[in-house]
Parts: sequence; C-alpha cells; structure tokens
Amino acid sequence: MNVFDGIEHICAEGASNRQYFEPGNFLVKIESVFLHEKRLGGGKLFIVETTIKESDNPNIKTGEQRNWVQSLALPSALPRIKAFIGAAMGFCPKRQHKEINTKVTSEACNNAVSLENPLKGKNIKLQCISKKTKSGKDFNQVYWG
Repeated sequence: MNVFDGIEHICAEGASNRQYFEPGNFLVKIESVFLHEKRLGGGKLFIVETTIKESDNPNIKTGEQRNWVQSLALPSALPRIKAFIGAAMGFCPKRQHKEINTKVTSEACNNAVSLENPLKGKNIKLQCISKKTKSGKDFNQVYWG
C-alpha cells in the first residue's frame, strides 16, 4: 500500500467544489465512483461524482457537479450502494430486486470503485426527496434508476 493510494480521486485544497443533491428529479452522468478514507474519525466513504444533465430543481443547473456520499459505517450504506450499482448496471431498483441481488456482488462493487472506473460516462436518473430524521434534521433520500 502506497501512502498516496487514491490521490487521483481527491481535489487539491481550495479547488474542491463538492456539492450535494437537493430535492428534485435529475438525469446525471457518472464521472467517478470511488472509496475515500475519512481523515477525522476514520472510516470509508463511498462517493459518486456526477454532472447534471437534466434537473427540475431551479437551484441545480445543467452542467453543475453533484456528489452522492455514503458512509460505510452506517447500516443503510450497503443496501443503498447495491441499489445504485444495480441501477447503473441498467436494472430498476423498484422492480428488479432479484436481478440486482444476483448481479450486484462484492466483485461487481469492487470493480465499480476500481481505477478502471467502469461506470464513468453512464447516464442515470435519480429522485431526491427531503425527509426528516427522528431527531428532526433534514436529509435527502435518493432513489436511483
């Protein structure tokens, strides 16, 4: 393991313009899918970087970049990641559970975050719905496909 492993996926200090999704319906182009080791507190993040192709949210314009991030420390991360990868493979997460559960294996996930970046360039739809946590905080639930 090299101390600089993963540097290809990191923006230089001051150059990062990481923005996240807001409620709405979007068509995005996948730019990169990768794992990132958090600096504070450790743990891994699964990150999907996208470019907006279509948006019905007036705050998010065509051509802008948005990221979807899942902390692998959360129990909800793997089911969400499986749905995303299944959708990126062309399956409908609402109707094709069997196919997703069969095709989205550990190997498929490792391949998705590999340096080959096989999902790059794929167009995928997503819907973001604002919800409240039990503690009353807002968060966006993302539905891919």
